[in-house]
Amino acid sequence: MLLRPLLLLAAIAGLCTPLPADDARADLPKVVLVGDSIRMSYAPTVISQLDGVATVFSPKANGQDSRNVLRHLDAWVIEQKPDVVHFNCGIHDTKKFHETGRFQVPPDQYAANLRAIVEQIRSRTDAVILFATTTPILDDRAAKARAGRDYALLNASVEQYNAIAREVMADLKVPVVDLNAVISSPPQPHTTGELIDADGVHMTAPARTLLGKYVAGAIREKVGTPSKP
Repeated sequence: MLLRPLLLLAAIAGLCTPLPADDARADLPKVVLVGDSIRMSYAPTVISQLDGVATVFSPKANGQDSRNVLRHLDAWVIEQKPDVVHFNCGIHDTKKFHETGRFQVPPDQYAANLRAIVEQIRSRTDAVILFATTTPILDDRAAKARAGRDYALLNASVEQYNAIAREVMADLKVPVVDLNAVISSPPQPHTTGELIDADGVHMTAPARTLLGKYVAGAIREKVGTPSKP
């Protein structure tokens, strides 16, 4: 005869059981990271730094150039219903082909693509947007690593495209996270040569951690929580 009361008590107790971790995190702000292989390399540090502060979605795919980011904006950003979007694109855009002297994405088209990305995110979500500058290239290493390819990656092109991006973001009032400055003028005891890999483009382990913490700090400012040490 005691079975039914005991079952009732158990059911009531079950209603009071704390929510699973995944459900508890449903109330956290959602952050989307979009970008090229540099983003992919620092994303794990961002996720670790924002643990308990925000849920982070970082697509497995390389974002590549601005045209490709725009093409995949629905899946990578809009459908995620983000609170914060941190994006970058630029290195792939600046591929300069030896035969024609043209860029993979011409400067005017790069500007138009960036503007379209921001405008679509703003019109279709309520997310705060952050844009990250393209990290520097060490020309000698990049040329050696890409000998025989039909294109060059040059730091002068990065500077040109970062200037375009800053102008677009200033016009659209989008905060810029200056990852280029973090690597080109790094905090002690780091040096730029130590932070950029042998291929002249990608980041070494210390740089990935440095960038990840810097990006996480910029995002924390938008979700209103103090930074981790």
